[in-house]
Amino acid sequence: MIRRTFLATIALATLVSAIGLPPVQAAEVPKGKRPLNITQFESAIKTLGVTRVATLDKVITYATIPQLQDQFKQGSLTSEELVTYYLWRIQRYDLNKLNSVTELNPDALEIAKTLDAERAAGKLRGPLHGTVALLKDNIGTGDKLHNTAGAKVLQEARSDRDAFLVRKLRDAGVIILGKAAMTEWAAWMGAKQPNGYSSVGGQVYSPYDKKMDPWGSSTGPAVAVVSNFATFAIGTETWGSLSTPALFNSAAALKPSMGLISRDRIIPILDSQDVAGPLTRNVTDIALIMDAIVGTDPADPITVAAATAPKGFAHNLDGNGLRGMRVGVFPGLTPEESDINTEMITALHTAGAEVIELTPVPTDTVTEFDSEFTQLGYYGFKVGLERYLAATHAPVQTLPEIIAFNLQDKMNRMKYGQEYVVSSSESTMSPEEYAKRSLAIGQKARKNIDSLMAQYNLDMMGGTGLAVLLNAFYQGAGYPAIVIQAGYHNSNPIGFVLTGRLFDDSKLIHAAYTLEQQTQAWQAPRISK
Repeated sequence: MIRRTFLATIALATLVSAIGLPPVQAAEVPKGKRPLNITQFESAIKTLGVTRVATLDKVITYATIPQLQDQFKQGSLTSEELVTYYLWRIQRYDLNKLNSVTELNPDALEIAKTLDAERAAGKLRGPLHGTVALLKDNIGTGDKLHNTAGAKVLQEARSDRDAFLVRKLRDAGVIILGKAAMTEWAAWMGAKQPNGYSSVGGQVYSPYDKKMDPWGSSTGPAVAVVSNFATFAIGTETWGSLSTPALFNSAAALKPSMGLISRDRIIPILDSQDVAGPLTRNVTDIALIMDAIVGTDPADPITVAAATAPKGFAHNLDGNGLRGMRVGVFPGLTPEESDINTEMITALHTAGAEVIELTPVPTDTVTEFDSEFTQLGYYGFKVGLERYLAATHAPVQTLPEIIAFNLQDKMNRMKYGQEYVVSSSESTMSPEEYAKRSLAIGQKARKNIDSLMAQYNLDMMGGTGLAVLLNAFYQGAGYPAIVIQAGYHNSNPIGFVLTGRLFDDSKLIHAAYTLEQQTQAWQAPRISK
């Protein structure tokens, strides 16, 4: 969740409009920051010469997963070499620099060898076979990786088993390379905590501009994927945690409809909004990943919807996903965003869409949603986290224990305070009140979108930067949203968001793919200099 509350986001948007994005301050590295154990792979990394790395840079940086599969099929690339290549780049560009990766799977190369052997034997698990993923550090795995949510108190904690979506990835032939950094407790820690900072991982920096706010809380996954440290990453969102790091770090991302992706063994904040989703460098990969991870999970009853919701996300990505569509577009919040918004409107028209320019919703509506979801978050975090801690046999079981642990070393465990954790611990909301208020605010969020789309007879809504986040409330509604890159201002990325109704995920993916093909806007960060 973005713990820049909506009120703070509005203030930030005003600041952005006046002077541009504020710089992120270089945070002091916390004592005991988890060291990234790259030495275990040094012998493999040394097998890649500079010439081969340069060749792979050209082949992989802008490649889609199907193009990678072509390389595998031709024998010009193996999964073992792909993993080694990502490790080379992590060692060269991330270690003590961008800080997007917090932990590496010691078995990654052996898993890659196994998948290469399967491929050689003619056994392919699907279109993701042999690809490589990083997971946000709140998604549980049953292997040697830890699951910390960036919190020092969980630095040595592991999940008791794979999250459902992780099991789906493994079944699809995906190599889990490791964990990516996140804003501690998904930004549910302290009001002054920078985006991308945690006591486990330190500060994550944007590869486009280290002074730029990298946003959060899926900061590490967004930075890692655009920096070419993995084929793709999986992050989570409660309120903007996928969308905003994708927007401002030039990633593509999908925040799926609630009910498509299991929330099993993911460290929670607010169960009515928590959802996992892919971060990639292109829309094609989003579609293929969604085909792999959507499914009905008995451990998460909300996923019963996945059995009947429209799927086939990667089917027929033909560049006609906007033909005949009516798209409402909100104005950009800054002159730079407005300029790129105009370019995107032109691209929408060229792709065959009819564009309706929308006006922003009243600020008091934004304030109301923020206030209510904050109160629900206090209770939801307490109940959901303590349930997770008990299920995974964590070293602490309650919020009071976490608070007491942090107080023992404030500088390195709670450098920016822990008032949100304390407020959650002190929440007196009853389960009945929580259920009633969650239902009511969710219905209001859905009505806000549904009425706007009905008023203008829209198929979807869009806008650059934070425009959609501040007007559509798709997170509270449980509705999908997709982010693609739209352009750059002084090398800093500006993304474009499309949102629609519940289970419009496939429609949004096809529309975003069409826009992506029209604009060809994505540019890799120049982190080699």
